[in-house]
Amino acid sequence: MIHILTREFLESFKSVRSILIILFITFVSYQSATFIDSNPGLIQEIVKIGGEEGTVYTAAIALIVLILGFLFVFATSHDLINKEIELKTMRLLVTKTSRVQIMVGKFLGTLLFWVATITISFAVIFIISGSWFLKDYFHSFVFLFYIVSFVVLVSTVFTKSKLTMFLGILFGIALPILGLASAVSNNWYLVPFKYLLPYRYLEGSIALMFVPIVIGAFYFLISVFIMQRKDL
Repeated sequence: MIHILTREFLESFKSVRSILIILFITFVSYQSATFIDSNPGLIQEIVKIGGEEGTVYTAAIALIVLILGFLFVFATSHDLINKEIELKTMRLLVTKTSRVQIMVGKFLGTLLFWVATITISFAVIFIISGSWFLKDYFHSFVFLFYIVSFVVLVSTVFTKSKLTMFLGILFGIALPILGLASAVSNNWYLVPFKYLLPYRYLEGSIALMFVPIVIGAFYFLISVFIMQRKDL
C-alpha cells in the first residue's frame, strides 16, 4: 500500500495539468495575501463587521477550493481507478497486494497531493502574514477529503476514462452551483444537495465540519465494496 501511495503521490506532480494548477493556486494566494498585507485598513474594516483576520488572507484559497475544487480534482484524477482497469494493470497490482490496499493507497496518495498543494499556498500566506490560519486550513482539508472520495467513487463506478472525463467537467461545474445554492435556499428540490454536499457544513460548528469527512468515508467504502466485486 505504501508503494502505491508513494507512486500515486509522485506521479501527480508529473502531470502538466497538476503543475499548472499548483502554480495557479500559489500565484493567486501570493497576490491576494500581498494585497491584503499592503492594505491593513481593509482587514480592520472586515473585522469590525464580524469577519476574521484569517478569512481575509485565505479568502482566495477558499474561493478556489469551493468553486473550482471539484473541477481541478477531476481534471487530474478522473481516471484514478478506471485507468488501471482499462490498461489491465489492475490485474498485475492485485497479484501483489489486496484490492483494499490498492484503493487506500491510491486514495491517500491523491489526497496527500492536494493537501501538499494547499499547504504550499498556506505557507506562502504564512510568510507574508506571519500567521498560520489553522481553521481555514482544516476547512480546505475537509473539503478536499470529500472531493477526492467522490472522485474515487465516480472512477470506480464508471469503467471508461473518457466518460469520467466528461462527467468530471459536468460535476465540476454543476456541483458547486448546486452546493452553494442549496446552502442559502430552502427549495425542496435542493434539499438533497444541502445535506450530501459539504458546503453548508463548513460554516457551522467544529463538529459539523466532520460531517463531510463521514460522508466522504462512506463514498470511499462504497468504492471499495464495488471494487471487491468488480471483474478485472
